[in-house]
Amino acid sequence: MSSNAVETTDTPRATRNAAATAERILQAATQEFAEHGYMGARIDAIARRAEANIRMLYHYFGSKEDLYLQVLETVFAGIRTQEQALHLRDFEALDAMRRLFDFTYDHFAANPLFIRILIGENLADARHLHRSKVVQSLSSPLLSAIDEVLQRGAALGVFRTGIDPLQLYVSIVALSYFHLSNGPTLSWLFDANLADPQWRAKRKEHARNMLLAYLELPGP
Repeated sequence: MSSNAVETTDTPRATRNAAATAERILQAATQEFAEHGYMGARIDAIARRAEANIRMLYHYFGSKEDLYLQVLETVFAGIRTQEQALHLRDFEALDAMRRLFDFTYDHFAANPLFIRILIGENLADARHLHRSKVVQSLSSPLLSAIDEVLQRGAALGVFRTGIDPLQLYVSIVALSYFHLSNGPTLSWLFDANLADPQWRAKRKEHARNMLLAYLELPGP
């Protein structure tokens, strides 16, 4: 096959090769969009990163905007799938919220490209996300699970009542995200290394304690 030819899917091997090529392009696009934003990302740079030609890229994804939307849907599907795997409803209320916080905190820490893509899409007023037919629906099960845990905890006298699940999740994200997205400036301003593993471990404990102190019903 010529290096400039678009791979066909007439055989199982060709199908596997096509899937592998599409995955390489998607991963390369995630890096390129995270580093340069939608406007600064270049299709030829993505093709080089993926060791694929531009014809393949357009064949599999259609356009730069469609490829970017696929990146957005993939990264959001990744975090939502892992959140569902936490099975929050299977744990006592306090343990369930600990699990959700720890996962969210660790996920942001382990996925700096996700943070950069979030920043870029926020700067664009979520214009590309508005085109997605799946991302918004992926978030509904999470809020439902959080609400169930909150109500269960309140019924048992463990949590305070009237906590809004969306407000709570936004707070969890903020506690898990702000020190990463603003780490370089905060580090310089306060002459501290917010990227230091020990500092981040203390930050995680501090943020978790803040969350649990808000959730738990005050004792007598």
